[in-house]
Amino acid sequence: MLPQNNQSELAILLKQHLTIYKRTNYGKLMLLGGVILIGIMSNLVSLIEYEEEHIAVVQISGEIGSEEDTGNGKKITDHILAAMKNEKAKVIVIEANSPGGAPTDSQTINEVIVKYKQWKAPLSQDVRATILESIENPSVMFEEIKTGKLFGDLERKPIIAVITKQCASACIQAVINADVIIAQRASLVGSIGVRMDALNWSELAGKLGITNTVITSGELKDALNPWKAIDSNQQQIIKDKILQPIFEQFKNDVLLGRGDKLKVDTEILWSGLAWTGSDAVAFGLVDITSNPIETQAALESLFGRKYPRRVRVVVLSSFHSS
Repeated sequence: MLPQNNQSELAILLKQHLTIYKRTNYGKLMLLGGVILIGIMSNLVSLIEYEEEHIAVVQISGEIGSEEDTGNGKKITDHILAAMKNEKAKVIVIEANSPGGAPTDSQTINEVIVKYKQWKAPLSQDVRATILESIENPSVMFEEIKTGKLFGDLERKPIIAVITKQCASACIQAVINADVIIAQRASLVGSIGVRMDALNWSELAGKLGITNTVITSGELKDALNPWKAIDSNQQQIIKDKILQPIFEQFKNDVLLGRGDKLKVDTEILWSGLAWTGSDAVAFGLVDITSNPIETQAALESLFGRKYPRRVRVVVLSSFHSS
């Protein structure tokens, strides 16, 4: 990203030209071209800077399973894999803010983390402890970054999950095997479980005299058909054959990632409740509470590497020809 002072100088220069040409189409073209030029330069500089040694940041945001870049399990996993393969990326941070979503997408994210940890050496307990100690250091936000305390290539890249507003259900499954999990005190964390929703308007359809005819090859092919009265036997079959197996997979992922750290009865853990970040630390689901600014400062200070800078394009004030 261009330094702030350079961006300001470019903006002032464009505005000076604008005072001369603002009443002409030529002036409008110059303004538009200047904005585009700044945007291109900002992106090019950002790409160059990104290839310096850095802390890679991957975002999980919104519903998991959407087609958004920060919600689609495959796209998120592609970003994580790219960071794992990039020699310039020394640490991987997963910023998570999601209410949950599709278990298939969360499993995709989780499994690449698990397999990376199995392929590489386990993260040193000393490194893990040093990360937590650094985050607890109150001075990290106020000191200038010089050189990191952890030098050279580690046995493998630490994977750190940073929870902001919430990380529930499928989101927890996605990040549960990170080496360190950080949340804010008021974050919502948990809701470990599986659910399936099905609308039913059979009573309303009956009152309106509307019928629906379904021809199936088997009695369960139209299970949870919204036009039919709820069938408790079908519900139980779906719970036993679909929900419960997926729930067991979820529980196994949690136990693999946090089994030796959990300090809560599994009956409470599997209840489907969500807890604050502070309670999640007490339960062992989360390692420590911190805010994203403090966490970034601590990691940059500890590893002597920066988060990638956000690309920002300068947008000049709109104008009207007179």
